Amino acid sequence: DSPRVSTSARSATLPPPLSHWMAPPGLALTSSSDEEEQLFNQAGAQKRSPAFLMAGAALGAAALAGIVVLAGYATGSMSRAQPQPMTVRSLLESEELADDMTHNIMAYSGDADAGVVHVRVLAGLGDIRAAIQEQAPEAHNQMGSLALNPKQKEAAMRVLKAYRDGRMVGLTRKVTAAVRETALEKGDQSVLARKLAAVLTPSLSDMKQLHKEMFPGANEEFKLDLHDMPGLKSWNGEVQVDLGRRLSTDSSDVRAQAHTLFRGLERELGDAMPKAPARMLQVAATSSSSSTESTGEASFMDCITKAVPNPAAVCSCIADNMKDVVSMVMNFIQNKS
Repeated sequence: DSPRVSTSARSATLPPPLSHWMAPPGLALTSSSDEEEQLFNQAGAQKRSPAFLMAGAALGAAALAGIVVLAGYATGSMSRAQPQPMTVRSLLESEELADDMTHNIMAYSGDADAGVVHVRVLAGLGDIRAAIQEQAPEAHNQMGSLALNPKQKEAAMRVLKAYRDGRMVGLTRKVTAAVRETALEKGDQSVLARKLAAVLTPSLSDMKQLHKEMFPGANEEFKLDLHDMPGLKSWNGEVQVDLGRRLSTDSSDVRAQAHTLFRGLERELGDAMPKAPARMLQVAATSSSSSTESTGEASFMDCITKAVPNPAAVCSCIADNMKDVVSMVMNFIQNKS
């Protein structure tokens, strides 16, 4: 017979019940759904706690601040990408124009102090703006609202930038020398015309090329009758030049360049550009009070005799009357051959 095992001994060898492993003493066994509900309730309690609410508020505030910064940056970028359009008045006030005029003056006065010249140019431009505002207030207002696109600005300043071109510098010096010699010899307009034609003949090709570059697309038909030139019809008498005038005491070189700029703006903007500023800055008036011509522009002969010894003013005379100058030289060559 197999041995009998008592009930007490058999119970001692059985493993502990499942409840012994699933729950610690004193804690009732729960189902899976009960545990999920308990965890959900604990999470809800944490969300309702003051610390959790404060952390959430701080996070929201930080996100809002970030959005505001990004929006401000985008707005600033858009404003920088869309600058205010340039007007005729703002061009006259621009540092670019003052720099160009300073470089032009330095091309004829290399030993001058560029800083001093720049300060004088700024003062001269300020005087011009003030004079226009006082003497031609309507034109001043028009210039403040007359917009310029980049192409128009570049074209209007094309002739001004040619002032410091080496070919223009050479022409200016030749014309100045001819006027000085004629004045010292007490010669008349015919003497000056012959001297000009003689000294400029070697530069005829340069003058034609400069005319094409400064006035692209302009009519290049030059007059071949010297006596039909406005400068000789309206000008008589001995050549008189103020050779003792000191340029450092005035701003005539700045006014001459501004006159060239305004003429360029008239070409580009047509009737929209007021004519008063250019008339105010006209380099010289017709010396003959009996002249019947009233074009509003000084003739080449009058212009250069009033402009010497100011290189910028002489340059302005050449630029404004380039076709007449070329015609004079061509006529001289034709009569000589």
